[in-house]
Amino acid sequence: MSIHDEIKDQQKKLKDMTFIEKLSYFWDYYKIHTIVTLLVVIVGGIFIHDAVTAKDHAFSAVLLNSYGNDSQERFQTDFAGYAGIDLNTYDCYIDTASLLSYETMSQMDLAVSQKIIAMTQTSGLDILVSDTAPFSNFADGLMFADLREELSSEEYAKYESCFFYIDAAELDSDDDELVYDEKGMPVVVDDSIDHSDPSAMTDPIPVGIYLQDSPKLEQWQCYTTADAPPILGFAASGINKEASHLFLQYLTEE
Repeated sequence: MSIHDEIKDQQKKLKDMTFIEKLSYFWDYYKIHTIVTLLVVIVGGIFIHDAVTAKDHAFSAVLLNSYGNDSQERFQTDFAGYAGIDLNTYDCYIDTASLLSYETMSQMDLAVSQKIIAMTQTSGLDILVSDTAPFSNFADGLMFADLREELSSEEYAKYESCFFYIDAAELDSDDDELVYDEKGMPVVVDDSIDHSDPSAMTDPIPVGIYLQDSPKLEQWQCYTTADAPPILGFAASGINKEASHLFLQYLTEE
């Protein structure tokens, strides 16, 4: 049977069917095509909606290991008001839920580490606040801006006593030998280094600021169980500079 004859035969069958029978016939023969078409329309609609409604990022920060999960939304809203960010037009993202441990290095830890690196590489991160171990390792990876270039003279004088330093001479060292602990695991951070003492370093670079007794971190219940103060660093690739400096001011204001 030719294609023309087959079409005529199908049309004749449909002509004698009731409406319900036609629907059943159509579904039996075209359900796969219908489902695929609907999926394409739905997925396309989602992409179009996201593209139309997507907001530009006015500020983005990750407060790593802060354990402030419950306060994230209020934290974001409060800082947006402080910085004059219109949340109807722009996104203000402050992640207080991400956790990273070098002791377990689970799939979740790897995912969080990769997320932060990806955000940095795409200029999607302005500020990172963290406890010492992750901050030190990201600092060794040259993630943070040199505060001598990042801060104004007034800011530099205000925060200099709270600086966190890395030693550029150590970063340039050819000594790549790993140190292992008693369990045979590589030691990621040398705990013997006092990052607050530049005099013990050959070429100290200030890349972080210890947040001693931050009223806002206390208000939003971040780092409440930490043994040492968290450290703030400006992502070297961050693009929202004004908001980043306002965030530092917001966290340290009395």
